[in-house]
Amino acid sequence: MRTITSLFDSRAEAERAVETLVQQLNYDRDRIQVQAAGAENATAGTQDRRSENHHGFDRGHGGGEGILVSLLIEDDQVEKATRALETNGGRLGEQAPGDLRPGEQSPDI
Repeated sequence: MRTITSLFDSRAEAERAVETLVQQLNYDRDRIQVQAAGAENATAGTQDRRSENHHGFDRGHGGGEGILVSLLIEDDQVEKATRALETNGGRLGEQAPGDLRPGEQSPDI
């Protein structure tokens, strides 16, 4: 299982992406999380895990405020889900250590 996160400029784009994931691709709605991006969304005294910076979005390079959509999916579904997010206007963040982009091979451990 892995989580992929995409940043959308508008709530409408994010909602269209969620609708595509749930209604057309049959992903479980309970595995999708939607929230406003930004440091003000973090709980006081905790690491800012909801911000666009945590998910690899750089404000100076197409990042910034918006709506984050995160999806917990099986490894073999990453490419299909990524396509659905991007088709609806989402921008994927930089990959976190240990995360793979569609088509990449996992290193042997």
